[in-house]
Amino acid sequence: MIKKLFLSTFIFAATTIHAQVDSTKEEMIDFSQFEVVEPTGVKRFCTSKVLGLSPSKLISIGYDIQANHKLTNYQGPETYDLKKDSNQASILNASGLRISANYPILSNTKWLINLGATYWRTNYHMGSHDGKNHVIHRLHQNGLTTIGLNTTIFKPLNEKYFILAFASADANGDYNLNSSDIGSYLVKPKITAAAFFGKKRSDYSILGFGISRTYRPGALGVIPLILFNHTFQNRKWGIESLFPARFAVRRTINTRNLLFLGYELEGNSYSIGNPGGVASVPLYDNLELRRSELRPRITYECSLSGFIWLSVQAGYRINYNFNIDQGDKFRLIGSNEKYQMVNTITNPLYFQISLNLVSP
Repeated sequence: MIKKLFLSTFIFAATTIHAQVDSTKEEMIDFSQFEVVEPTGVKRFCTSKVLGLSPSKLISIGYDIQANHKLTNYQGPETYDLKKDSNQASILNASGLRISANYPILSNTKWLINLGATYWRTNYHMGSHDGKNHVIHRLHQNGLTTIGLNTTIFKPLNEKYFILAFASADANGDYNLNSSDIGSYLVKPKITAAAFFGKKRSDYSILGFGISRTYRPGALGVIPLILFNHTFQNRKWGIESLFPARFAVRRTINTRNLLFLGYELEGNSYSIGNPGGVASVPLYDNLELRRSELRPRITYECSLSGFIWLSVQAGYRINYNFNIDQGDKFRLIGSNEKYQMVNTITNPLYFQISLNLVSP
């Protein structure tokens, strides 16, 4: 009797699951199709949406890990001397959580305003290293943390033209959430800002030109940007780009499965603390780690259920800048000004996985 009951239950469950799968196939959702319906007889404004574009992430919880690599301090005649610190460390891996949230607080035909927050953490798991090196010791002991707030404002001018602005304030440094001196990092955030003027060329294409005040190269700099999101007419291929910060070619397998091939320039400037034990060394005051890296990568994104998406990323982390400055200096590209310390780090593979709640 129990065997018959179990068999009947199994057949019913299998039939139900099969029906759900078939229903899912029939109800494929193209997230780019969601548009605000406007009443007739009113002035029309363009939107930021592009048909076929990957869905925007409202909440993202991910984990990033870099494989083993080495860090070397180089102190030659073109650098200042940090008390002859020892100069090498083996990093078994660098890893940590990446959490972000982005929510529209105003969304209508005339304005789109989003507010966002980020928390990025990088822990440096060291192998052989000399704890006497101030920078290496701080990375090993505290790692690096970013806590930030940001806003994006999209203002359409008419059916074709728009203005786009972005600003963020990030508290970056060698601290963690348990650090007793966390307040000293939160009160001196790094400010990033960008502004664009653009055109909605069609439902499949948007183009904008802008300029940004950014720390992506590590040090503070001013960089021109080109925003270009485009879906080709066959809807199978597209481009999602904020050049030169990031660029990706998109392959749409179907509306629930996307593949990307591209890169991102990732970077910021981090305050390196000077605890009381070395307060008598003035060269340790106001140190800034200029972290910048180029990440060629391949990314696969898919819908797990409705608006819950999974993103898996693999690539190669190429070091661009990991040097030490004293103070928050503005550096022109190609500047010959001396660094406090020149660091070189080898280039490892990296992997990233995230679970995302996306926007319709």
